[in-house]
Amino acid sequence: MTAPEYAAFASYGNDSLALVQWSAEKGLKNVAVVYSDTGWAAPWWVERVARCEDWVRSLGFTPVRTTSEGMEALVRRKKGWPRQGMQFCTQHLKLEPGCAWLDGVDPVGFVTCLVGVRREESANRANFPEWTECSPNHGGRSLWAPLARVLEPERNALIRRAGFEPLPHRSRECFPCVNENRTGLRELDEQAIARVERVEADLGHTSKGKPCTMFRPYRHMGATGIREIVRWARSERGKFDPDDGTGRGCDSGMCGL
Repeated sequence: MTAPEYAAFASYGNDSLALVQWSAEKGLKNVAVVYSDTGWAAPWWVERVARCEDWVRSLGFTPVRTTSEGMEALVRRKKGWPRQGMQFCTQHLKLEPGCAWLDGVDPVGFVTCLVGVRREESANRANFPEWTECSPNHGGRSLWAPLARVLEPERNALIRRAGFEPLPHRSRECFPCVNENRTGLRELDEQAIARVERVEADLGHTSKGKPCTMFRPYRHMGATGIREIVRWARSERGKFDPDDGTGRGCDSGMCGL
């Protein structure tokens, strides 16, 4: 494709839907809406993305998908899960594919990139700049966050004018996220649990002999492994016990039979 004037990076969660609708209402032209396929989305999210891409086309914009090695392959290659302070998933699954796509269609760096960041979202984003002249995450291109000062009621109105209802949770483009909260973890079904469990088993143990789990036990009352994490999430606050009543047992194969 030829270089767009704007590239709106969207997960098709609430804020990125509002961003695309805002762009249409402001009369922006030649807009590419870029979705990063992490290979780790909730199964139903794939259908949502397809619906949203049809909507993007109806606005006269161009939907684009970037691809990567995917979360599971990335974790296996790194021999461990991303952590806060070592969150390499965003870099490899979203930023690098996005920059590669931008460099392919816009080698001179004229495209203006758009993101749906709102300062109201969190303390970490409370001072997010509305305009960045040279964004390192976008290959040195200009970055615009036009919704930076928008509050939730206005955002929700934009979503409804787009023909959608606001979701009660964040995007499920990467699910579960390594930063998933208790509410999100409660949503995990057997298919999602089994997928994480398989990767955890294949990764084995760290160099210190600890299980290589997606979520840190010390942050979740000692819950170790995705099944215990989900049980923790579904328990009442402060009531989780790693011993589910069957006893912890041993791995010798000789006891408790």
